Amino acid sequence: MQPNIQRLQEIVKHGVITHKGHFHADDILSAALLKITGIISDIRVIQRVGAVPDNFNGLVFDIGYGEFDHHQKDAKYRSNGNKYASFGLLWQSIGTEYIVQKFNTTVQKAQKAANKFDSDFVTSMDLTDNFGQSKFPNSLAYLIASRNNGDFTTTERDEMFYEIADSLCVYLESMIKTSYDFVNYRTQASEIAKKNPDGIVIFGATEFIPRDAFVGTNIKCIIKLTDRGTYNITTIEPYKIDNSFIKMPGCVQVWETGAAFKTLEKARYAATQFVNNINLSK
Repeated sequence: MQPNIQRLQEIVKHGVITHKGHFHADDILSAALLKITGIISDIRVIQRVGAVPDNFNGLVFDIGYGEFDHHQKDAKYRSNGNKYASFGLLWQSIGTEYIVQKFNTTVQKAQKAANKFDSDFVTSMDLTDNFGQSKFPNSLAYLIASRNNGDFTTTERDEMFYEIADSLCVYLESMIKTSYDFVNYRTQASEIAKKNPDGIVIFGATEFIPRDAFVGTNIKCIIKLTDRGTYNITTIEPYKIDNSFIKMPGCVQVWETGAAFKTLEKARYAATQFVNNINLSK
């Protein structure tokens, strides 16, 4: 794997620039990504300029038509046809490598996590930046862009850019970790599914694997003791629970993807009936 982080760490010794004026989620998140990956040590080393200076050989993003810009005619697209913006281009370049280093994991596992993060978060940010809120509504992008509203001086706008980018670093790290954790959860879910051919998993109060990790396995629902003392059945997509479940013995509450029961015995009985009905409908 090409060590792009080290390569970019060398490049930033000659400076880092992005565009001045109105900022958007794309350049804000790109700046945050550069910091959390250790390519830069401080957001404020980034200069916000109107044009790339002649003979500049530092790192450039979201301006200048280079490696990490997306405004040129030959801008890059993902294999699924979704266009990269600067945030996505940076993540595509260093995401896998960062996860390998951050979590001391294999390239294969890191690639899965990097792809998930790109799919779950980066792509949507890129699409909004490329094509606008009207075509690809994005709450975070809207929130960041709206901070520009008002008559600000160049210095004031630069200060807002630095503050917002810096504040988002901790959230960006957390979201990346969530994607990495999910890859591990998927492995655990697959192993658990093999041990539960009846399609039902029972978790204790302190056990946790997100329901999405079981999608695609034979598991149809999870039973878990809650901090409220009930035993909740949570279904795995695409399965749903209908309102008739409220008539099941011991049921105290029903929602589309779950139901709460007074005892484990009642929850287990209801879950078994639920799975049997699914199997009969096939």
